[in-house]
Amino acid sequence: MRNLFKTMMIGLFAATPVFSGGWEASRLDTSMMYNEGGYAEVGTSSITYDITGFTQAPALITHKMAKDQTRTAIGFKTQLGDFDIGLSNYLSGAIQLDGQATAAQPNCTAAQKGLGNFGQCSVVPSADVEAKSLALMGRYRINENMSVLGGVNRYSVSGGTVTTVAAHYAVSGDEIAPVVGAAYENKEIALRVELLVQAETDMALTAGSSVAAAVPTVNIANSKMVIPQTMTLNFQSGIAEDTLLFGSIHKADWDTAQITIPGTNVGVNPVTGALDTTVLPVSSAFTTKTAYSVGVGRKINESFSALGSYSTEAGGGALSADAFTLTDGSQTLGFGVRYTKDNITVTGGYSYTKVGDVTVGVTATGQSATYANNSVTGLGLKIGFAF
Repeated sequence: MRNLFKTMMIGLFAATPVFSGGWEASRLDTSMMYNEGGYAEVGTSSITYDITGFTQAPALITHKMAKDQTRTAIGFKTQLGDFDIGLSNYLSGAIQLDGQATAAQPNCTAAQKGLGNFGQCSVVPSADVEAKSLALMGRYRINENMSVLGGVNRYSVSGGTVTTVAAHYAVSGDEIAPVVGAAYENKEIALRVELLVQAETDMALTAGSSVAAAVPTVNIANSKMVIPQTMTLNFQSGIAEDTLLFGSIHKADWDTAQITIPGTNVGVNPVTGALDTTVLPVSSAFTTKTAYSVGVGRKINESFSALGSYSTEAGGGALSADAFTLTDGSQTLGFGVRYTKDNITVTGGYSYTKVGDVTVGVTATGQSATYANNSVTGLGLKIGFAF
């Protein structure tokens, strides 16, 4: 039974969008580290966001705000005696919004955009920022039941862009976050409890700003993107023959992990010819979140297994000052099927997430945006090979 579920959960969770209060897209998954011998996997998932809202004040237009995503992940591990070494590459974070934050919006004039008099311009920025992770992990087996884990997770942002009604920003950066953990196993009943902690780390951003994408940028010092401290408790246990209970608790400390791009003077606006004394800063207002998940897996026969799961994350409140936040909490149902043939496994998963309603307000401009009755769906496929 233990071998049945080693990689099964990954296929389901690969299809599940992650919110956790900030820009987190996927979590570090160490389940492959518990396979005997060598193991390699590759996965892909498609995330479809049905998130729409009124993006102007007053509410004049409604359109899809979050961009759909296609994610890929690869992993490899090998065993050297009591040591396991693994390497994984995946999309760890993403802010991909279509706020239509340009002067071309209805009732959003070039003069308003250029002079910071935003009027009826979009409260939500347009953004395409991805953080990719390359994680190197090691596991040492102290004895039959206990093991410790440690490693580093390198975050990299390249070619990211953020466009507000005030300016266009380009961002990039990379940083390494340390990861430590410990696990207890009882193979007789397929029990495993694992605790992983990743430390908070500041990622310095190379950021530039201009009043339009085609205008030369002005470098902005002291820009940063803080990677939050996270604590993840994963557990699984057999509860009957060929039946496994599994789940996780994941906390991300976003209160102290924000995105900050200070304001700057960029000179004359080429659109209006007027003097821009200041480009307003870009900053997030993420809040700490804890997500809970629980599920059951069942072996159907020697080739097929199935599972289902439920996940929930409490919201931070129906009112938010963070223009990057389009949801208030979430509830997710997930389903997965795995096919096994010799040393090859193929896992597919589907998830449906209902997200909470939220109204985003920006005090400085008096704008607001409301998002209600929205959802997210995910499809995932993962192929694993043991050797």
